Amino acid sequence: MKVGLALLSLALLGACAGEKAPAADNQSMPAANAVIAPIDNAVAISDAEIDNLTAPEDARPKPLVSRETSPRPAPPDYRAIGTEPFWAVTVRGSTATLERPDKPSVRYAVSRHDDAKAIRYLGEGFALTASEGPCSDGMSDSIWSDRVQLSFGEGTLKGCGGERDDGGYEN
Repeated sequence: MKVGLALLSLALLGACAGEKAPAADNQSMPAANAVIAPIDNAVAISDAEIDNLTAPEDARPKPLVSRETSPRPAPPDYRAIGTEPFWAVTVRGSTATLERPDKPSVRYAVSRHDDAKAIRYLGEGFALTASEGPCSDGMSDSIWSDRVQLSFGEGTLKGCGGERDDGGYEN
């Protein structure tokens, strides 16, 4: 970028001064023509970009979000897991995502329906029912707040969901 800016400056200065530069065949030609040929593929930049290049480092605009860190997503509305076979469902808003290690992720449009006994996320070809009660995932010492049953096009899976005994969500 700086090389292009320097070449552009030289071309403009040479054209304004009317100086001649020697050509390859020892004939005279305007200096502007000698310099413009190599920068035919140059990218135009705006005055603001030039000002930004020449501004002191602390005066340059800062990006709103660092490229080094990304914002953490909000916790899911509901999370459920199961083992043998392994599976996980994450509900965010009106979308439930079913993930299994041996299959591609599947998304379902769902709506939440609560009653005194259960929380249900229902959609076309998808029904997740979570009933209150302690649940062990069978693989760790964690106790989950809900027992979960998931019914979808390929069958029924059972597992745990809601909050873990430490009050967090599984990540």
